[in-house]
Amino acid sequence: MIPGRLLDAPTGPSDRIVQAYWLLAGASAVLSIAFANETLMLLTILLFGVPHGALDGEMARERLHARWGVAWFPLFGLPYLAAIALVIAAWQIWPYATLTAFLVLSLCHFGAETAGTDRPLLSAFVLGGAPLILPVCLYPAQTATLLDGMIAPHVLDGPPPWMTDLMPVWTVCALVWLAKTDRYVVVAIFLPVLLVFWLLPPLPAFMLYFIFIHAPAHIDGLTASNNWSRLTSQRDALKRAIPLSLLTAIIAFGLWPLYAGPPVSRLLQLTFQLLAALTLPHMVFDMLITRNSPIIRGGSARRRSISGGIDRL
Repeated sequence: MIPGRLLDAPTGPSDRIVQAYWLLAGASAVLSIAFANETLMLLTILLFGVPHGALDGEMARERLHARWGVAWFPLFGLPYLAAIALVIAAWQIWPYATLTAFLVLSLCHFGAETAGTDRPLLSAFVLGGAPLILPVCLYPAQTATLLDGMIAPHVLDGPPPWMTDLMPVWTVCALVWLAKTDRYVVVAIFLPVLLVFWLLPPLPAFMLYFIFIHAPAHIDGLTASNNWSRLTSQRDALKRAIPLSLLTAIIAFGLWPLYAGPPVSRLLQLTFQLLAALTLPHMVFDMLITRNSPIIRGGSARRRSISGGIDRL
């Protein structure tokens, strides 16, 4: 997302509700970093980062309601919940494999959400890989500790070797992308990500990235696409995200007993395992929407968020 858009999109003209939302998110993030409070960081991720994915429900309603009526919700919700349950079960049965799959899916998802129309695969790899590869190389011990926390009580010897091995490949791709990409786009998109993950340890860096770069990029892509009649502004997005955000909170409370250890350890496992569980159906649904699958008919495929922002410059 372009920084100017990032500021315009959350605040909007005289929209105090949206302003208050982002001020609260900013205050919570700043306080958590200032006091090095991991519990507050994780709660901030859950409260202000996760809701952007809750817009899947509104998109499904618009595509399915005309054809299926009130049956749209179980048609959308049951497979979605089944995918969430499948991923949560996978964390318990195959923690290492699930962690690897989560990291790979995250790279693809972050990249797809911010890739431009010019050299999209290269752009997606560079921008999607940055939040994962940079912490491994800049803060290997702290990254390993964070990954350990996601699969506790299991322990990793260090960051996954494949992530370290990707660093030279990612560096070459980043240099090629930087040489061929508009400088304004580099400063607006890449530089903030680079600075965040260079200056901060993995958890606070991820918190800032997820809430203030990734989530707004997704929301801006929806509100700017003109494909969703009830998603035309940031305020619309916040309002329409409430129902599934509340359902996600209920799921989180239900999952809490699955985890053991101190509260902050349990919260870390819950946060990232829930993120993984939500990412899989979110990506599948996004793919169906983007490709205008026969499963979900209606309207045209939405544009990617960053490319839409760049196209409007």
